[in-house]
Amino acid sequence: MDNNEVNTEQIILEAAEAEFLEKGYGNAKTVAIAKRAGVSHSMLHYYFRTKEQLFQKVFKEKVQTLTQMFNVVFEQNTDLRETLRLLIETQFKFLMQNPQLPMFVFREIVSNKENREWAIKILFPHLFPFLSTIEKMLTTEITKGTVRPIAFQNLLMNVLSINIATFIALPVLKENAHFAEAESLENFLHERCKSNVEFILNALRP
Repeated sequence: MDNNEVNTEQIILEAAEAEFLEKGYGNAKTVAIAKRAGVSHSMLHYYFRTKEQLFQKVFKEKVQTLTQMFNVVFEQNTDLRETLRLLIETQFKFLMQNPQLPMFVFREIVSNKENREWAIKILFPHLFPFLSTIEKMLTTEITKGTVRPIAFQNLLMNVLSINIATFIALPVLKENAHFAEAESLENFLHERCKSNVEFILNALRP
């Protein structure tokens, strides 16, 4: 695939992502995606035969981006607390870059059995090495008495939900005059990230 083809494919993917986030999978139309991308409908189908294939490609790219960001964290070879801090900050940064994603995932994947099944198949191979490493680190620290006993599943849910909740509430926050200015909202999000890290780490104290 030459550079022009790569660029065209990426332009289509970016247009599809915008269309899916704005209208949802069911209401998104390939004709509208092609128009956003500035290509013909037949050109879109040359790269992606179906809307489902396009949707899955967009999702896979998001998973790959997050995986690459997590890889950077685990390459640091730090202890449990520092690894968790970096993971929470990394996830928060990813969500800041994709603020509409949590609600989209809930609507189009969590609430849709068919989409949920293939999403799990895509996610699990990417995330399992990270989860396995964290679980082993947690077990070691509990045995040493440096963190309080907590089920790995509970820690995982705490880490996932505390950041995601912020971005699910974001549309409501934006209606508040205090957060209307971009600078105020950005400052709030940075402070919220720090608060989330402290909440998780403080809860691990023996």
